[in-house]
This record gives sequence, structure tokens and C-alpha cells, in this order.
Amino acid sequence: MLNLNYIIIGDLPEDQRSCLEQNLIADGIEKQGVQTVVLEKAGESVRLEQFPFQESIFISGDFRELQMAIDLGMATLGYLPDEKSARGQFEKQYDNIDYNNRETCPNTDMWAEGFEEIGWKFLVRVYERCHGLPWTILETKRCVVKEFSMEYLDDLFALYTGEGMTDYIEPLYPYEQEKAYQEAYIKNMYGFYGYGMWIVCEKQSGRLIGRAGLEHREELGGEMELGYAIGVPYQRKGYATEVCTAILKYAKEELLQPSVCCLIEDGNLVSEHLAEKLGFLQTGVIVAGEKQMKKYTCVFRDLVAFY
Repeated sequence: MLNLNYIIIGDLPEDQRSCLEQNLIADGIEKQGVQTVVLEKAGESVRLEQFPFQESIFISGDFRELQMAIDLGMATLGYLPDEKSARGQFEKQYDNIDYNNRETCPNTDMWAEGFEEIGWKFLVRVYERCHGLPWTILETKRCVVKEFSMEYLDDLFALYTGEGMTDYIEPLYPYEQEKAYQEAYIKNMYGFYGYGMWIVCEKQSGRLIGRAGLEHREELGGEMELGYAIGVPYQRKGYATEVCTAILKYAKEELLQPSVCCLIEDGNLVSEHLAEKLGFLQTGVIVAGEKQMKKYTCVFRDLVAFY
């Protein structure tokens, strides 16, 4: 459950701090009862101890301040400009720090190179990542698309028992192996990329009705792939079209992708029809594993009226 009540701003360049504060005001956080606190002087980070760490997020460009917040268990967002900007805004904070090598920097939940587009929604996601809370990616008229969490594991297995569900997609691993796989996926895929295969839940009932998302597949040479699977009781009701349309919009507008691909096994006419309905065009045939797959591509700039 979201319990973010304090936004604490440490050592930031004045222009970056001002930009962040203006964005938060525009987002109306005061009406939500969220307090923004600016530490007036660099080096006053000891004051962090006055704030409940589970209700706070700390933002700073000072490595020592960030490390103190991390040690307290706070969610942290670090400011790390490119090396050229850093020379003019910060003195080297530690000896032999390479600003382009983030392995030498504090292990913050996320880093930012500027705050022009960072506001309340972004800070909530940093807080959720710190405390292991799944992100809600998007909502459609009937569905919520969000990150998988382990409470849905049994529902996921139930989803895959539907007749024909694994005709054209890989089945799940045995239970304990799938559990370990999903735990690693949450930590590594979501944590590193910020996207992946998500779950689709029906708004009205809250039930898990499918999976859909975006991944990079080796056979596509780094191109982004759209994947989906809707449970048998919910097929032929427009859920796949509704959800995949929203995910393509997310890929275009939030992830700034120029295009998205999908691979469809020969004979999967339902998926071919959906791909064409969504604006995909067949652009080739490739071999994935031991299967021959049709490659479909959706190039966003070619879609005049995408939604």
C-alpha cells in the first residue's frame, strides 16, 4: 500500500530543485497531504533521521547524503548529470569518482539526469520500487495492467490450464521452478528495464484474466516485442485489442520506441488477425528455437490515426 508522505530534497543545483518543486506543485501534492521539505544547507543530511523512512523519499545529488538515506532505509532518487554538466554544478565528491560509471555511485533506487519531466508519478514509482510494490503500468476501460507479484502465482497457473492456452505460447515451468523464475524476473527485469511481461486484471472483479507486455527477444536483435495471452473465459470479448492498443501507446509515448514487433507462429490465425487490426504489417519470417515464426512490425510514425 502506498504510504508516501514526505518528499525530502537535499543538495541539488538550484535550477533542478526549482524545476522539481514546480512540477510537484502542478501535480497538486499539497492537496494529497504530502509534505515537501528542502534541506537548506548541504551537509545537514543528519536531519533525515527525523523523518519516518518508510513514508519518505529522498532526492539529492550529494553522494554522502544519498548513502545516509539508503542506510536509513529510505527510497532514494539520485541526481547524476552527465560528466560535462557535473563539472560546472558539483565538485568531485569522492576521489576517483567516474560520473559515467554508476557502479562507483551509491546504490540508489533510481537516477535522474534532470528534473524537467519528473513529478509525483515518477516519485511514486521510485518509492514503490524501493519497497517492493508492483507498479500499475496503465488502465483501460475494463482492465488494469500491472507488474506481476507473487500473490498471483496460483492464478497464473490456473490461467494456463485453459484449453488451447499453450498451443502457441510456452507453458509455465513446474511450480517451484516457475516461482523461482518469477521472483528473479521481478527483481531483474522490472528492476533493471522498468518493463516486461505484465499481468492483466479485470477492473470490475479484480481477477487475473491474462498477461501482456513488452520484452526484448534475442531473435529480434534487440527490437522490442509485444506479447499477450488472454484467458479462455475472456477471449472473443475485445480484451486483447483493448489492452494491446494501450500497451502500444505506452511503448510509443512512455518508452519512446519507434516501433514494436511481434512473432507469430505459423497457423496462429487469431493472433495474425489481431496484429493486423492493431496496425502491424508482416515484415519477414524468422526461426525462433525450432519454430518458424512470422515477424510483424508496427512502425508508429506510419500510423496516422493510431488511436
